[in-house]
Amino acid sequence: MQAYPLIVVSASQRFTSDWDGGRLAQVRVSYQYCDAIYRAGGLPVVAGNWTGQGERFHEGRGFAQPVPRKVEPLLDRAGALMDRAAGLLLTGGGDVTLRDEGGFDAVREMDRDRDFWEAALLRSAMERRKPVLGVCRGLQLMNVYLGGDLWDDIPTEFPTPLVHQQRTRRNKTSHDVELERGSRLAGICGRERIAVNSGHHQAAKNLAPGLVAAGRSPDGLIEVVELEGYPWAIGVQWHPEALAAKDDMAKALFGAFVGACR
Repeated sequence: MQAYPLIVVSASQRFTSDWDGGRLAQVRVSYQYCDAIYRAGGLPVVAGNWTGQGERFHEGRGFAQPVPRKVEPLLDRAGALMDRAAGLLLTGGGDVTLRDEGGFDAVREMDRDRDFWEAALLRSAMERRKPVLGVCRGLQLMNVYLGGDLWDDIPTEFPTPLVHQQRTRRNKTSHDVELERGSRLAGICGRERIAVNSGHHQAAKNLAPGLVAAGRSPDGLIEVVELEGYPWAIGVQWHPEALAAKDDMAKALFGAFVGACR
């Protein structure tokens, strides 16, 4: 029987409506992430952020030391999940609050519980040397968790004529990315220039120790990161899951990720 690697897909949790005297919470993730993993031969398992421990998270990078009480069981659960899983996919979504500065919380959706849970998953995956793929917010969380920082808002902090929040559908590409020669992603794609879609207002600024910029957009913003000295960890700033049904580059990326998990 063929082995289908179990891959954890992070998901956001949103309170959507009032229902029967209370609020109806839904764990949500775009089906395109799961579909791309499934088509590549993996078995996606969605892991919603049910921790309810966001305010216990250290207002800085990583976890407070010592780890606050009542947090250890949650870390244990993340570890138990990653014991069973072959890899971790960190998906896109709202702004990352896992850092010293406040971000754009006044105008952008932020979810401290999600930051907490995804950081726990990332730490558990890295401790076990499991493959990690970060998409958009996922790249940003990887960078911040490991000690880097972000451009909080590209239009105000990094003015550029290049549109990073395209108005067309995400299954269409909007700008190119130049990949570093010899990078893992260039090897996966078989070329050093690729066309991508774009839907973000934040971006990696100063990279964390160990992360290297493996691709940039024409205006110089970091679009790809890879973790040196690690078996397989890539973050991309665009949304390959929305392209994977037809785009060879996106198919190759998910194929390489699932292959590494296998």
